[in-house]
Amino acid sequence: MNITLHKITPELEQECTQLSVSAGQLNLVASNADSLVHATNEPTSVPYGIFNEEEMVGFILFDNERYTDGYYWILRFMIDARFQGKGYGKAAIKEVIKMLSSREDCTQIRVSHIPINLTANKLYKSVGFTETGELEDNGDIILAYMM
Repeated sequence: MNITLHKITPELEQECTQLSVSAGQLNLVASNADSLVHATNEPTSVPYGIFNEEEMVGFILFDNERYTDGYYWILRFMIDARFQGKGYGKAAIKEVIKMLSSREDCTQIRVSHIPINLTANKLYKSVGFTETGELEDNGDIILAYMM
């Protein structure tokens, strides 16, 4: 496994939007097409394809500068159904942590998920995120990774 993150360029958009979670997970994450639209409206965030070697296996959208609340956020994250359970998600989150740890103003990375997404909760905790006890306005659970 060789996981790398590459910014989603216009040339990669179609490949990115073709990735999808399984039918049973569609209610857990936004589509990549919606996430790319979100990225154009959010100046602090940048979308990345998650690649294993030369193949895009997932998508992640996270802040490349501190958000107005003082934190860096992972806003969207998914691994295509064909590639789940292979460790790509964990490796991708670790890569984001590595990228953001070089920023002096990054003292905390935050992420949230809907309460029924126990798989996401377990994944985030496995790389060092802890629940903050806070909830998003929509009820999503907030976790934090302290640098």
